[in-house]
Amino acid sequence: MDAAEIGAIASAASAVLALIEKYGPEAWATIKKAVENTKSTTGPALTEIKAIYAKCKADNSAIQAS
Repeated sequence: MDAAEIGAIASAASAVLALIEKYGPEAWATIKKAVENTKSTTGPALTEIKAIYAKCKADNSAIQAS
């Protein structure tokens, strides 16, 4: 493992811990499920991820406008 890989792991771990601290322990279940889906062959395809992202952006815009 080189320095870049170790840095990436440390950065990801810090991000996960920050999310758990901000949103509570329930965030861990969501993060864990996302990782499991990503590493499985039945996880979402890129087009599905893009569609989810677009829906989240649209939902956020609607919330901000209200």
